[in-house]
Amino acid sequence: MTTPRAEAARCSARHPAAWCAAAVALLMGASVPAAPPAPAVPAAVPPTVPSPAAQVEEHWYRLFLAGQPCGWTSERIERSGDRVVTSNTTEMRVGRMGQAIVIRSASTFEETLRGEPVKVTITKQSGASPVRTTWLFGPGGIDVLEEQGGRTAAKRHPLPAAGWLTPAAADEFIRRRIAAGAKELSYVTLDPDSGPVPVRVDSVRGGTSQAGVLGRSVPVTQWTVRTSQLEKPTVEWISADGVLVRSTSDLGIGELESRLSTRAEATAAAAPVEVMARTFVPLAQDARALPGSSGAVLRIGARDGQAAELPTAGAQRVQRDSPAQLTVTLAANGTSEATPGEQADQRFRRASVMADSDDAGIRAVADAALAKAGAADAMSKALALRSAVSVHLTRKDLASGFATASEAAASRAGDCTEHAVLLAACLRAAGIPSRVVSGLVYVPGPGPMANTYGWHMWTQAIVDGRWVDLDAVLPPGPRRFDASRLMTGWSAADGGSLDADLVRIVDLMGDLTIAVESIDGKAPPAAKEAAK
Repeated sequence: MTTPRAEAARCSARHPAAWCAAAVALLMGASVPAAPPAPAVPAAVPPTVPSPAAQVEEHWYRLFLAGQPCGWTSERIERSGDRVVTSNTTEMRVGRMGQAIVIRSASTFEETLRGEPVKVTITKQSGASPVRTTWLFGPGGIDVLEEQGGRTAAKRHPLPAAGWLTPAAADEFIRRRIAAGAKELSYVTLDPDSGPVPVRVDSVRGGTSQAGVLGRSVPVTQWTVRTSQLEKPTVEWISADGVLVRSTSDLGIGELESRLSTRAEATAAAAPVEVMARTFVPLAQDARALPGSSGAVLRIGARDGQAAELPTAGAQRVQRDSPAQLTVTLAANGTSEATPGEQADQRFRRASVMADSDDAGIRAVADAALAKAGAADAMSKALALRSAVSVHLTRKDLASGFATASEAAASRAGDCTEHAVLLAACLRAAGIPSRVVSGLVYVPGPGPMANTYGWHMWTQAIVDGRWVDLDAVLPPGPRRFDASRLMTGWSAADGGSLDADLVRIVDLMGDLTIAVESIDGKAPPAAKEAAK
């Protein structure tokens, strides 16, 4: 029978689902060239020698996506003196339309035995060089320092409201609740991979069963875990000695599963699992008139019967018709009012590690574009910068990582994410507030993904107090946008918030349905009729 202390040892551990969800979402518009096959002991996670007095617990897990190996994750808890350090490392190796991709993340959370936060470190690899972030906790807030390629950005975040728990404090809370006979648990914590924002965790205890673990059958207890990061729950199976032996999460494109393994088994090389091809949204209408269109009306549905909220911003207007359906009206030249709060929001103006608008290379691109165009007003500047980014990124392919704006400016390569973040940085360098937008774009073809919607990213800017859509993937010229794009969310590209913003995409994958009602006022034919 599972003891309260044993269950508590694992119930509050970081779940890889949210990070993997953000990684999968990132791959919809960004990729990292595959590294050589990982050795049995990855170089990114060298063996750690604890101090003689330290107490160490370590577990390794093999990750599977849709039943195929896709990576690994590990957790290490070290107690030494009056400190507790929880370390998590995750690596995913997947495919993006034939391009092998590797994304890595490692974090440590240091706290006192009294549950007082001290320091968090996060290292993420999704571009040409890793992004390293440090949080230092103080009485007045959290000082956050981000570093990449010799560049740094510092800012301060407020502490979460009183009552949030560090990892070790969460363990203690859970132990006490289970000892009291609780079958439901709720608490608020911080997840390093999602930025310094509170995350609510709700767990419900289920039944018991037997599970195969490392070649033997053991009794396990099932817990269903929901977090404020994802709409879909994670199901966990905990052994009698308190170890997580298996977990499953629906990522929309397949089930993500973690299985307790040895280190060698967890990190064994595996062929990349193709993910991008699973994310396209098919259409029943022939919508090939969408590219270049001025207006369109879409009906948005959900397979689970609950259509997600979509933003009204820029070119897009959203109306809810029923719990299961939205009507989205798109006007390519449409704009929306930026609220006073948005106009004052410094996240849209300041340089960040991703949108490093203070970089000399970015300023050179922006200054040259504005000088050539002779632009004076804000809209003319925004249009000139959009065209300049389109021209500057000469190698347009899926082989680039989610590079920073300065990396994209230097390499002159990238897909839609590099176009979006570089344009955002150039706009900020010119004094124009900006953000990146996630959504979908119509894919006319040719190929097996023809006549579908695929995931995409572009840019919005505040021009004369209004949000304006700008897509640098479009060729240079006066056309800044068209009605073939559907907005699902946005990000200030401001550190850890990017992952939190992207996670929402996964809630839509596999659930979102799109029907094209009209294009420039005309109803499109059925796809099968067009084929005839």
